[in-house]
Order: sequence, then C-alpha cells, then structure tokens
Amino acid sequence: MVYKSRWAADEKIRIVLESLNTNVSTAELCRKHGVSPPAFYSWKEKFFQGGKLALSGQLRDPAKEKEAENERLKKLIGELTIANDAFKKTLEATGRRGSR
Repeated sequence: MVYKSRWAADEKIRIVLESLNTNVSTAELCRKHGVSPPAFYSWKEKFFQGGKLALSGQLRDPAKEKEAENERLKKLIGELTIANDAFKKTLEATGRRGSR
C-alpha cells in the first residue's frame, strides 16, 4: 500500500517558506503546524535540493521527457513495422508462409 501524506505539496512549501521568512524557532513552527521536526527538516532539504537543481539547469520537465519518450517509441514502432513488412514479403516471395 502506498503511503499518502496528509500534507499537500503547497502546504509543505508554505511551512518551509514561513521558516525562512520569520524568526520563529523550528520547534515552535513545528508545534504550530503539527509537524514533526524530522518531517520538517526532510521537507526543507528537498526544497533546497529542488532549488539547486532548477538553478543549475539539471531539473527536467516531466512533460518534455514524456514527449521525447513518445517520439522515440513512435520511431521504434515505425522501424519495427517496416522490418516486419519486409520479412512478410520475403516469406511470401519464397513460399514459406507459416501455417497457423
């Protein structure tokens, strides 16, 4: 079973940003929002990692990745279709069509 967080991504971001924009201690912030400190520190680390990836240009757009994968697969299907047709024609020409 997949674990579903009770916190939406927007809520996590809001809490992390609040920690950066205020002088409230981490313990107080966690109590205020009902978050465990280890969970908060995990969110904060992921937040900074995402920022580093985005600023370094290493963050990939999932939509563009899917589009590129779809194009690669369409090309592969086209090549396999051509090869399959060629094999069928060869079998028909030699009279060795498989019986089913």
